[in-house]
Amino acid sequence: MRSERRMKYLSINILAVMAIVLLASCSSRAQENGFTNVHPGGLAGFLEENNAVILDVRTPREWDGGKVESALTFNLGHPGFNDAIAELDRDVTYLVYCNSGNRSRIASQRMVEMGFTNVFNYNGYHYQIREEYEELEKERSR
Repeated sequence: MRSERRMKYLSINILAVMAIVLLASCSSRAQENGFTNVHPGGLAGFLEENNAVILDVRTPREWDGGKVESALTFNLGHPGFNDAIAELDRDVTYLVYCNSGNRSRIASQRMVEMGFTNVFNYNGYHYQIREEYEELEKERSR
């Protein structure tokens, strides 16, 4: 009985230590990247707390298929992308999105490397941010 209790106690301690290590590794990774992810479903809350400029880093062909209405467009694949981004105000908060979250992560990382300090990556698909944004605009207009 006593050894069972001791094993249970030991198991709980091991799980607690593992959870702490996991959380620490996640937070240090976020600090290494220098940007924070905004997940689908969190756009309204994010925009309520932040006066952010939204950047769409997809291609012109993708923009033609629809985009967040207020988003500024910068094609990540264009050779002049870094020069265009360098012209932006580094003190502004930016929310970067693309088609699936991959290019926006790359763009967010580049922005951080260029000295931007308030960069957020929309970690979802373009249709998700568009739907969230359109719903938010409907709510605002009521």
